[in-house]
Amino acid sequence: MEKLLSVESARTIILEKFKMKNSVLLPINQSMGKILSKDIFAILNLPPFNNSSMDGFAVLSENIRGATEENPIELKIIEDIAAGTAPKHQINPGQASRIMTGAPLPPGADAVVPVEFTNFSDRYYQKELPSHIYVYKSVSSGDYIRPEGQDIQVGEKIFSKGHLLRPQDLGFLAAQGFGEIETVQQPVIALLSSGDELTQPGETLYPGKIYDSNTITIKTLLESFGAKVIDLGVAKDDLQDIKNKLLNIQTLHIDLLVSTAGVSVGVYDFIRDVILEDGNLSFWKVNIRPGKPLTFGEYQKIPFIGLPGNPVSAFVSALVFIKPIINQLLGIQEKLILHSAIIVEEIISDGRESYLRADISINQGNYQARLASHQGSGNIFSLVCANALLIIPAGVKSVPKGNEVNFFWI
Repeated sequence: MEKLLSVESARTIILEKFKMKNSVLLPINQSMGKILSKDIFAILNLPPFNNSSMDGFAVLSENIRGATEENPIELKIIEDIAAGTAPKHQINPGQASRIMTGAPLPPGADAVVPVEFTNFSDRYYQKELPSHIYVYKSVSSGDYIRPEGQDIQVGEKIFSKGHLLRPQDLGFLAAQGFGEIETVQQPVIALLSSGDELTQPGETLYPGKIYDSNTITIKTLLESFGAKVIDLGVAKDDLQDIKNKLLNIQTLHIDLLVSTAGVSVGVYDFIRDVILEDGNLSFWKVNIRPGKPLTFGEYQKIPFIGLPGNPVSAFVSALVFIKPIINQLLGIQEKLILHSAIIVEEIISDGRESYLRADISINQGNYQARLASHQGSGNIFSLVCANALLIIPAGVKSVPKGNEVNFFWI
């Protein structure tokens, strides 16, 4: 019986070849989805000044204590303060300034009276500034004011190194005044598919041919992990065509070369031969299901992973082996989060560490697992039906119905 490398051993051998990439300074509008290469601290109080949270009138709260509709208090209007302008006058007893949402509070004022609390509510949008207003409701000091530093203050940590930047993060950093962000360089992966049987989606499908699903699946999967993927196209099952596709590989400055199919022991599996002509292979069989014919080595001193050709095998192998590579290149310290579920049917395995497509639901507060569609490694529809992968440990060939198994979401 052939000796297969364990999943954990294979992953360890692979990850030894990779280290975190250097940082690069990117414009903030190019930083979406990138990873921070260092901690970021606030350089500005937000809000940067006391400002109004309402359209209304900036006042001294003491001046309007006890105001009611029956006994309104009259105030003289001395200024109009729009957002983006600085107040010019101090508020003294008996005075108020009209103020817009977000505008800075003038000196002397300690509250804002919403326009709805005055006799000016139906005329607030007229451009002419009233000479006086009547206030119908009192406010307390601090009412309807967003104080300086309420959101965050200078020196507070915003994000830690390794944080994945989201749209709301970029908005907050923009509000802090960051025009550029120091991020980890994006990993670059070249992807080569192979097979005479492959036809591009949208083209005519002739007898014996199948549409190429691996390229789009693996490309977008690796991109979702944070990599930039260069599509080298589909090589024929021909030694020279594969060499031609890899001819300028050094000029691409990639971190990893990935292929799908062509690395097993079939008569027409030529990618393995090309790699061995100008590189080496560390291993080419792993104790995993699906995905046993996984290959790892170097081509022209570039790390190389050969994924199996079957679509599900390629998908699972990319999750189990390539995602950790990308995480390591990005400096992401991510551990796989495992959950447990009760299986509703007996599961039969072949003794390899198995990653089975499953549909996880909740029943009486517990996760419940059912295998999704047919588990054949070429049946990609099972991935469409699945929301998780069950992990059956190596050496286990049967898991009875009602037992618990570990899984992770996909």
